[in-house]
Amino acid sequence: MPVKNATRKTLIASSSRVADSVFGRAIGLMFSRPTKTAMILEFSRDSPISLHTFFVFFPIDIILVDSRMRVVEMHVRMRPFTTFVARKVARLVIELPAGTIATSRTRVGDRIELLRVVEKRTGNGRRITVCRA
Repeated sequence: MPVKNATRKTLIASSSRVADSVFGRAIGLMFSRPTKTAMILEFSRDSPISLHTFFVFFPIDIILVDSRMRVVEMHVRMRPFTTFVARKVARLVIELPAGTIATSRTRVGDRIELLRVVEKRTGNGRRITVCRA
């Protein structure tokens, strides 16, 4: 699922994985290798957020998104084995490779879109990929 900054019309991540269970959110990026894939921690509603990077052996960027899909807070280059307590509540936490926030020019207040990738067959049997919000 691609992640787009709709305000600035930039692609934040071309692919992502969603962790929507308690276990999935707890594990997050622990023991993983650096990748360009975003990790999205999804909560059922806007919630207080506290994160750690224990057993995440590389720096990451963090974007917190509320239920209106607006960026409410960010953390740039969160180092391994550190903690972070957000000042705002969020529904989504997007964990990204370090440097992604700067590259995408994302700012607090920007609107985020999670795009759905759909494969369709045309009348002549060809497959096309369509992204939808």
